[in-house]
Amino acid sequence: MFPYITKLQNRFVTFYLAAIFLPITLLSGILYYYQDVQRNAKALNDKKDSLVVEQNYLENQLDNAHNYCTQLTSNYELSRLLKGYYTTEREVVYAYNSQLYSLISTISLYDQNLSNIIIYTNNMISCEILKGFESLDEFKNTYNRESYEVIYNKLLAGYWEAHSIDDDLQFSYYTGVLSPPMTQFSGIIRLNYNSRIFDEYADSNPDSAIYIYLGESLVYSRNDSDSAASCLQLYEPALLTGAETPVIIQDSRQNFTLSSISLCNDTFRVVRITPDGSSLISYYPLLLSMAISILILLSSSILIFILIFQPFRNIVKLSEHMNNQNDHTMKPYNGKLSKDEIGDLIISFNQMTQRINELSASLLNKEMQLKNAQIEALHAQLNPHFFYGTLESIRMIAEANHQELISEIAYSFGNLMRYSLSREYLLSVNKEIEMTKQYISIQEKRLVNRFHVEWVIDELEDNWRCPKFILFSMVENVFSHNVSKCRNFIHIKVEILKYGDDLSITVQNSGPGITAKRLEEIQYFLHHPKERAVMVSENNGRSIFNISDRLRLFYGDDYHVTVESMENGITTCNVRIHKNFINF
Repeated sequence: MFPYITKLQNRFVTFYLAAIFLPITLLSGILYYYQDVQRNAKALNDKKDSLVVEQNYLENQLDNAHNYCTQLTSNYELSRLLKGYYTTEREVVYAYNSQLYSLISTISLYDQNLSNIIIYTNNMISCEILKGFESLDEFKNTYNRESYEVIYNKLLAGYWEAHSIDDDLQFSYYTGVLSPPMTQFSGIIRLNYNSRIFDEYADSNPDSAIYIYLGESLVYSRNDSDSAASCLQLYEPALLTGAETPVIIQDSRQNFTLSSISLCNDTFRVVRITPDGSSLISYYPLLLSMAISILILLSSSILIFILIFQPFRNIVKLSEHMNNQNDHTMKPYNGKLSKDEIGDLIISFNQMTQRINELSASLLNKEMQLKNAQIEALHAQLNPHFFYGTLESIRMIAEANHQELISEIAYSFGNLMRYSLSREYLLSVNKEIEMTKQYISIQEKRLVNRFHVEWVIDELEDNWRCPKFILFSMVENVFSHNVSKCRNFIHIKVEILKYGDDLSITVQNSGPGITAKRLEEIQYFLHHPKERAVMVSENNGRSIFNISDRLRLFYGDDYHVTVESMENGITTCNVRIHKNFINF
């Protein structure tokens, strides 16, 4: 073998060529030939079965003509009318309307292939006044005396004829109605059929040429072609044999399949010529050759196990072990080490697993430290801002009121300080609402009759949680930028509503509002935090940006912060979070 081929490949290729490839190739050729013969025989039988079904269908359609004639000849009123019992117009019309009209109408409506029904009779009154009744002499005139005697027996059993009327093919079924002493006919029934029954048969086989013979005469053709016509001319005697069973002929030279079925006791012959499509490759030889190859493998099981199975089993186990690595920490492979390339691969995989686990643990620890540091830094921005604002409130109230209300403010301030300095980052929404109301109570004592707060809150369970100071910061932002800087009365509306598993927190207030340019900057910097350093505005939006940054740490991208405002109008800040997506 070639020097660059490994030991495992060398053993596999040698065994494959000697024990598998050559035997399977030989067996596949033999089995394919055998299966192809069987497949052709099965296809021929299937075609014969299909022809039997088609023959039965067309036979039933044509047999309807005999059934209709039986219904008409057994009709009491028609029998009396044909035998001349009714001699006045009134009697004829009464007999026709009482039974004949409904029977003939029913037959015509039931069979769409039936064009019309003609009844030949010697009753001249019925011929003059009834539609579909004609003189029996007109029928006899179409035949000379000798011919009429010939068709006597045919009329007893019923027979078919084909006519071409205005280039349209029409088939007629005739049967006679005998009258005593049963030597002559009192009437003849003629059922005229269009070619629809054979048109439908031709349309169901659009790739085939269809030929209809009445006796030995070709009366109908469809989808005819030169190649089909030449093929028909070659095999026509064999196809028009008197056999009642379907006839199938395969012409492999011209690649045609010819079939013939007999209808109505060989009255009609339907010949179909179908071009054969390309032969499909059968998969049975492959399956059979695989079964034989398995026997060969079983006979060589010991050699397979030593040279191939054991190394490949180790490969499969190692592959399954690698595919099952779904946790953050990878597990080393503890299977048996072989003394070949598979063993070297297992050792390399275990070394790689150990190294990846060390790097993963180190990276996870650094990410956790970074996230905690970011949260602490953002909270550190909030605490001094609130602390100095509260102290200023206490100072102003003390100067204006000396010592009144100080105890109440101190109480509220103490609660807020404890809430602010707590180490919990994710608290109940109800707790956040309570602390926000404490803050508002302080502002009510400081800014008497300067604002009004309307609360709209859904009932919330304790499992509805949010990051600390979300609602608080939104409300505090209203006082910092509206109430404190405006002498007008400010209306504030706080809505906390549930939408399925989503929680919507909205703070809406009247006041000076935000200019369109400033609002555009805020919305831009909300989605581009790295560019906030270029902001030079006195009111740099730190509060709303702080809210967005902290929500991103807790929820990733599964949150929404929106700010809408009109100058000297309504300003709305909305936060929407999902209670089930908290990544911290």
